[in-house]
Amino acid sequence: MEKLYYPESIVIVGLSSKPSNIPRLTLENLLRWGYRGRIFGVNPRTEDPHVDGIRMYRHIEELPEVPDLAYCMIPAKYIPDMVERCGKFGIKRMAIPSGGFSEYSEEGETLANKMMEHARNYGVRIVGPNGVTVANTENGLCLPFVALHRAPEGGMSIISQSGGMALTLLNYLLDENLGMAKFASIGNKVDLDEVDFLEYLGQDPKTRVICAYLESMDRGRDFVETAKKIEKPVVVLKSNTTEAGERAAMSHTAAVSSDEEIINSAFEEAGIIRVDNFLDFITITKAFQLPPMRGRRIAAMSPAGGLSVLSADLCEKSGFEFAELGDDFYDSLKQFSNAGVINFTNPLDLGDIYDPQMTAHVIYSVMHSDKVDGAIFVSMRPQMPQGDNVFHRMFLSDLSKETWGTILSSGKPMGVSLFGPSKVIQKSKRSVEFPIFDSPEELIKALSEQMKFYERKEKLRERREEVAHITGVDWQAAWNWIKDRKGNYGEEVLDLLSAYGIPVASSRVATNSKEAVDYAEELGYPVVMKLVSPDALHKSDVGGVVVGVDQPRGVEESFERIRENLQTHQKGARFEGVRVQQMAGDGYDMFVGGKEDPSFGPVVFFGMGGVFVEVFGDTANVLCPADARGIRTRLERLKSYKILEGLRGQEPGDIDSFIDLVKRLSILMADYPSIKELDINPARVFARGSGVMALDARARIE
Repeated sequence: MEKLYYPESIVIVGLSSKPSNIPRLTLENLLRWGYRGRIFGVNPRTEDPHVDGIRMYRHIEELPEVPDLAYCMIPAKYIPDMVERCGKFGIKRMAIPSGGFSEYSEEGETLANKMMEHARNYGVRIVGPNGVTVANTENGLCLPFVALHRAPEGGMSIISQSGGMALTLLNYLLDENLGMAKFASIGNKVDLDEVDFLEYLGQDPKTRVICAYLESMDRGRDFVETAKKIEKPVVVLKSNTTEAGERAAMSHTAAVSSDEEIINSAFEEAGIIRVDNFLDFITITKAFQLPPMRGRRIAAMSPAGGLSVLSADLCEKSGFEFAELGDDFYDSLKQFSNAGVINFTNPLDLGDIYDPQMTAHVIYSVMHSDKVDGAIFVSMRPQMPQGDNVFHRMFLSDLSKETWGTILSSGKPMGVSLFGPSKVIQKSKRSVEFPIFDSPEELIKALSEQMKFYERKEKLRERREEVAHITGVDWQAAWNWIKDRKGNYGEEVLDLLSAYGIPVASSRVATNSKEAVDYAEELGYPVVMKLVSPDALHKSDVGGVVVGVDQPRGVEESFERIRENLQTHQKGARFEGVRVQQMAGDGYDMFVGGKEDPSFGPVVFFGMGGVFVEVFGDTANVLCPADARGIRTRLERLKSYKILEGLRGQEPGDIDSFIDLVKRLSILMADYPSIKELDINPARVFARGSGVMALDARARIE
């Protein structure tokens, strides 16, 4: 990856002097950005001795040296052969912006496969195709084929599946006084993908914030695990979240959606900041230009009372806590007050302080209070008539030195938002060292994400020591049960769960009515009777479940009725018997299910059963294996959690035991990737201290 961003020599394949030649635009970008490595041009049809002073060759094999990087902008049908020739010549890095591959047609997919076959044979690594590839402000490397002015240097690095989205983002940097470190437009990502670039940028000393626009995540688990190891903020806009977005993505970069709920949960676990607005990349990057906010205690300041109230509402909704600065502090501000008509509280209305230097002193005092973790200042820069008056001084005095000095001295963030004519605000943004936000909403959202990022990273460090592990597992019994199984299974899955220490209802499988009566006597009445048939996993749908059977005659009749119901609903279905199961006591019925996600691997979902799952979609999920803390955090967010805690005099459920059940299932799913789906429905949660029990289960094993 280092040679991709820091090549000492580049060959541009497809270059010519024609006015319509696209690779020539890339060459001009390199010259305009100040790239100082050696550059060659290759075009088998060229008659040009040089293009813009760059010597031309007809074939790769004629070059005087092996370049570090080949930039190849030629029709897709010629790309596989060029990759092979570059590989034979010894070139190990290629940037391929050409389109016409898997995003275009089946023929294009065949070309992509052939290209990668040659790349693997010769150890060539490729960025692209169908993207504008890479740029690096440090050394002037700029390979996009769109003419670009040199971007300002800074700490933002961009990974984008769309070249257009990445280039659009560059247009905002100058206005916001931000700069770029590195840029990667990965296109179809047939080789190097977002995980490879995330890993590299995570270690890159020039990168401070990583912004990624993604339409698909084929290696979601790897992306999350990589992000966990990175201390820098990773901000992701994941599109392709609707059917319309998926159709557009299929035609754009052959993208395939991942489950959105899984993505949200996985990103939260890794401390990734997920955004749903393109400009959030800019606002959140601005927040990370400030020192970290290491707590939730905030002070809000404004010379306008209405802005103070608005900011207060926004802060509270975003999870901040208003710092209690104390009566002594508020009393000390009265000496700066002009008319003495405002009572000082937090949020601080500074409208009665006319002297700008006194305002600067208040800001200093607030920021250096040990009761404050960060602050916001919302004001305006109005266009006012010339003159020296109190409001001119209040709103137009330059306090940028004092503000930046206070931020540096305190080591805490203070976000500033200014209202005013756009030309005035733009001038202010470009003339100060700290970020200026366009609105209180933008400011508070960005600062909130910054605060939560540091909170999540701290929790992640703590959780690294809490390795997911369990006791009470019969590993051999579990292996013996699963080793030769493939297909769909019903209640026999309870035996596997039992091997993993998950309590299950005692049961026996009877093949005739007499056995059923014997087992019912052994287990004790009342019992539940359930159909056992590989052709009817949804037993209730075929009349295969009878509950509350409390005497022998009822057992015999239920056995025969279940058998008859199966044949009535599905003639010829295999009948393997009836499971006679101990009747469980009263409790809360929960749903727990695991599935293998193609991008993120095994995931466990859980929630309260019945209408809460089926109608309201009130579920949570965790990647496997999960720890108890992560499960509890997500469980407590469910709307149905209050029911589990006990409502209207009901006994609270045994929440700790349910969390342990989810944890055990998550470890089971992680241990056996052959389990593609596994449902426990219901898992009955008894009263606090009384445990939990899996009453029914089914699984699909491949």
